[in-house]
Amino acid sequence: MIDQKQTNQLCLRWKGKQRRIGITGGIASGKTTIGDFLFQAKQWPILDADLYAHEALRAESQIAQKILLRYGNTIIQNSSKNDQIINRKALAKIVFQNNIEKKWLEGVIHPFVNKRIEEELEKLKSNSIVILIIPLLFEKNYTYLCSEICYIDCPRTVQVKRLQSRDKLSLEEANQRIDAQWDNALKKQFSDHIITNANNDETWKMQLKKLYNF
Repeated sequence: MIDQKQTNQLCLRWKGKQRRIGITGGIASGKTTIGDFLFQAKQWPILDADLYAHEALRAESQIAQKILLRYGNTIIQNSSKNDQIINRKALAKIVFQNNIEKKWLEGVIHPFVNKRIEEELEKLKSNSIVILIIPLLFEKNYTYLCSEICYIDCPRTVQVKRLQSRDKLSLEEANQRIDAQWDNALKKQFSDHIITNANNDETWKMQLKKLYNF
């Protein structure tokens, strides 16, 4: 259950002149695919929180060094160079099996992600429309950055299949990744638009075209 303060935060929206379309949804719901489609169709610039999270883990960054100090050789990826490259799959396996480690990692990475989003929004302040793809949009209180929130709805069974296929996860691991996020029903409740991506028939394209008039 969420309290009144959290409810108020989830209802916050950006009130500036720039239209900021927040795209979120459960893991493997198709957020990136839908964002790419809107970029191709409308040329709206995209800010992707996942890309900034990957940037935070780049070799020799201060964040990467901090993470390597905590986990050591268990997350170092073999490389032809001397760089200590973080194996993101190994890191994910640790944090999705231990909530304390997950919270620690998020506490290290998310301030950087937030800073990068703010920096890019400043660069794009003259654009009339910007897309923000943020997987943990509700969990990390990014609602205030978005003038509207578009939730990509996908059944859990489809999420599991996609995760197992895409990331080569076991059934247990796939379910762990899904359970680590807020329940889909809660996020749908606080979204402004729902796009259904339940099948592979691309009906979501028609929904987007109707929603954004193209």
